[in-house]
Amino acid sequence: DDICDYFGVKIAMYFAWLGFYTSAMVYPAVLGSILYTFTDSDQTSQDISCVVFAIFNVIWATLFLEEWKRRGAEFAYKWGTLDTPAESIEEPRPQFRGVKRTSPVTGAEEFYYPPWKRLLFQSLVSLPVCLACLALVFLLMLGCFQLQEFVLSVPELPRILRFLPKIILAVIVTACDELYKKVALWLNDMGA
Repeated sequence: DDICDYFGVKIAMYFAWLGFYTSAMVYPAVLGSILYTFTDSDQTSQDISCVVFAIFNVIWATLFLEEWKRRGAEFAYKWGTLDTPAESIEEPRPQFRGVKRTSPVTGAEEFYYPPWKRLLFQSLVSLPVCLACLALVFLLMLGCFQLQEFVLSVPELPRILRFLPKIILAVIVTACDELYKKVALWLNDMGA
């Protein structure tokens, strides 16, 4: 409650979830430790332990999520945000561009961006740009694999050159990562 009063509902809800999650992790940690300690070193017993732990985790995750729904609703009720949609709690981001209008629900002024414009931008700009980026990285990756096959097929080449295609691929991945960050920021700013 002190966190909610000082930092607001969103931060308090995060810390409530984090505390609940940390407490709930005790069960998988205990079972995992027991299985790790008492499992023999042969492959069969390790496989059985892995399957048992996986089944336990599925059941645990389901119970965890259901209990958090209940606990989260209690906190939302306690802090007065149970019937409040998330959009009305959050402030719009500063770069959001839209037309100012009076909200038909709350009566307050808000920025509005029509859904059809967003869908149009996603269909005609975002999707083709993302597909082009995927195609580019796929083609570059295929080129590196072809180069790798060529280098491995020529036994006269020095051994150090066998690493060249992998180094090139690492450089390409790093460069594409930087490029895609810029493209993502551009798309985000363009799409309002």
